[in-house]
This record gives sequence, C-alpha cells and structure tokens, in this order.
Amino acid sequence: MEDDLTRRKTERRKKGKAATRDRDNRQEAGTIERRVHPRVPVSWPVRLWIDDASVAGRTVDVSAQGLCVVLSARAAHIDIGAWYRVDIIMGPKHEVTVNAEVRYLADAVVGLRTKQRLKLV
Repeated sequence: MEDDLTRRKTERRKKGKAATRDRDNRQEAGTIERRVHPRVPVSWPVRLWIDDASVAGRTVDVSAQGLCVVLSARAAHIDIGAWYRVDIIMGPKHEVTVNAEVRYLADAVVGLRTKQRLKLV
C-alpha cells in the first residue's frame, strides 16, 4: 500500500515538473500563449472592408474566434482596436461574413478577433 502511495506522489511530482519546464521553455523563447482557442493553419481568401473599399488577403491560420491575415497591400486606414467587416471564402459555395476587431498589425499582417464564433470547416 505504501508503494502505491509513493508511486502516485512521484508521478504527480514528475507531471508538475514537466509542466513547469514547458512553461519555462515558452518564456525563454519569448512567447506566452494567450489565445483561448488553438489556431489551425489554413489558406483561405478574404476581403477586409475598410469604409466602402475592400482589400484582398489570405488567412495564415484561424481559430474559433480569430484569424491571422496577410493582405495583398498594406491599407493605410487600419487601426488597432477598430472593427471591420471581413468576408472569409472557405470554399466555392461557402462564404462567411463576420465583424472582427484588429488586435495586431504589422506591415501587411493583421491579427483579427471575431465577435461571432467561426464554424471551421
């Protein structure tokens, strides 16, 4: 009986050390994952609507409530924290329009968080 208890405690300590090691490795790499939903790499065409004009782009990855998009050209009037309409073309007969907030912006790369949950196909 003591052996069983000792073994379980040792297993818990090992798991705890592994989790701490993983967290330390992520911090050393300079990245801490803050996303609630995991991202999936996909390449779908998108249209980001700014005022009455659209800018074409392509997704790099998506999650249930976010997407990373590379635009064909850097749009001058995109602001972090602003909301824009985004058309996501997932297939020949599957297009979704969502409202998304700009959370990240660098050159032609835009990180967006959607108000609605995306149904990933």
